[in-house]
Formats: sequence, C-alpha cells, structure tokens
Amino acid sequence: MAIELIELYASPWSERLRWVLDAKGVPYARRSYTPIADEDELRRTTGLATAPVLVVDGDVVGDSNAAVEWLEDHHPAPALLPRDPALRAQVRVFELAATEALGPFARLVWIGRCRTMDLQPVAGHFSAKYGWSPEAEARAERLLRMLLADLARAVAGRRYLVGDAFTRADVTVAAILAGPLGHPADDLFVLEPFMRSMFGLPLGDEPALAPLRRWRDDLYRSHRGRRVQPA
Repeated sequence: MAIELIELYASPWSERLRWVLDAKGVPYARRSYTPIADEDELRRTTGLATAPVLVVDGDVVGDSNAAVEWLEDHHPAPALLPRDPALRAQVRVFELAATEALGPFARLVWIGRCRTMDLQPVAGHFSAKYGWSPEAEARAERLLRMLLADLARAVAGRRYLVGDAFTRADVTVAAILAGPLGHPADDLFVLEPFMRSMFGLPLGDEPALAPLRRWRDDLYRSHRGRRVQPA
C-alpha cells in the first residue's frame, strides 16, 4: 500500500496528520504543496484546495479529518481513540474545537496581521479564500482568546486532555496550537527564521498561556518521537 502525504510543511493541519502517521508507524512519502502556486493543480488532481491531502494507492482519502479517521480504521494500533464511548466523544470534541475553531480563528487573525504588514498577494488571496473581514477577525480574536484561556486552565497539572492516555485530542490540539502560539522551538520543530516569524500571534507570548505552551512542548518531547523536519 503506497501512501503519499501532500503537505504544507508549516501548516498545523499537516503536522497533525504527520504526527498521526508517525505515531502509528505508517510508512509514507511526502510531497510539498505551495499555497497559491499549486492550488489549481491540487484542486484538479484531488478535488481539494488545501493541504494536507492523504493519497493511498493513487486514491484520494481526503483532508486531515478524513485521513485520521481512515488511519484509525486501517491502522488501529496503537489506538488513538478510546473505546469507552464517553471518552471517545470527549476526544472528538477537542478535535473539533481545534480544527474547526482554534485553527480557523487563529488563521483569520493571522490574515489580518498579513494585511497590516502589506504582504501581498498572500493577504489578498487568503482574505478571499477564508472570508476575512475586520468584523470576522475581531470576532475570531475574541473567541480565540476565550478558548485559549480555557485550554490553559484545562492542561494545568495534566499530562493528557482526555483520561490517562495519549489520544488524538492531544495530537490535534498540540499541532493546531502552532497557529496562535507559534511552532515549538527549533529543537522540536525545524523552521526557517523567516517562516517562524510569519507564524504565531502576539498573544502567544502572554503569561497566562504559559501552561499551554509548556504542555504542548512537553507533549512533543514525550510523544512526537523525533525532531520534525521538512521532507
């Protein structure tokens, strides 16, 4: 079975899927995706307009949500979803909070930052693609701050988000935090200085979020298994 990951290396969603693949010990090839330049080709060949995309034996499995479900079904060990229905539901709630709220909210605030820095055509392209407006950014930042504050309190003194085992909740939240908090340090995640400065928002330096940063970095050290590097 030939598995290929089409990835935007610095993307939190790509890192989420890489982490699940690595945690399950699944061999895969990596193909880089460049926003704007490769979007038309990606849409033509996969039907999707964003990375990551998982392709198995030439067939498109889908984006990170579809891909992690496929991996859990086809590579069940080690399990990243609990069997207990209540714990399983909790994992999915954390995943949805991260992929459908935390990440998108941070992206809207990041687009606003790009606009103030006059980073064209990036700012214009992503503004149109993700529905940026001053009102959408303001709402996103307000909700993002609330969610991050709750997560910081949730992880204080805890190793895992759900129960007593490492799950997809931990993988997903830790990966998606690259958006609002910036990527982990270079000993954990290799990133060129310019790219590092492009990602992460000023609120990532707020002292109240220090427990969340520590939890994320400790999880990388104990469960990522390797220093993350480009293909």
